[in-house]
Amino acid sequence: MAKGGARLNTGRVPSPDALRPNRAANAHWRDLPAAGYQGAVPPWPFEDSEPRELLIWAKIWRTPQAAAWIDDGVWAGDIASLVRLMLKAERGDMKAAAEYRQWNDRLGLNPDAMLRKRWRLTDEAVAATAVVAPVKRSSSRSRLKVVSGGDA
Repeated sequence: MAKGGARLNTGRVPSPDALRPNRAANAHWRDLPAAGYQGAVPPWPFEDSEPRELLIWAKIWRTPQAAAWIDDGVWAGDIASLVRLMLKAERGDMKAAAEYRQWNDRLGLNPDAMLRKRWRLTDEAVAATAVVAPVKRSSSRSRLKVVSGGDA
């Protein structure tokens, strides 16, 4: 147990390719566009801004995760707050750096957070044209061979 009696989650992160007895559980993965979000970038929600904030703002809304944020109705102010924390962390503010890492996880901006949220990247062009070849199976009877001669 961790300090204060809280239990740490030390379990494994789910794998998108894991086979489970309950196949319905595997259907809850959200596919995000590998090319990134292509929709309109929301306007900067705060009255004041720095040029670097606006640059990061435009870039972060082109990540694949932004597609999930739009679908889930994540408030643009949360993303803007993340951008501000990032700038403070870049300037050496350690408290902002810790909070930035937490928001980074909450918003699914790192591979571990994406797995916990059950988000995976897909390439729509490849997925749309992928054809699954049927598996040719032979019967178990046809695989048996008779061995003649020999003493048993």
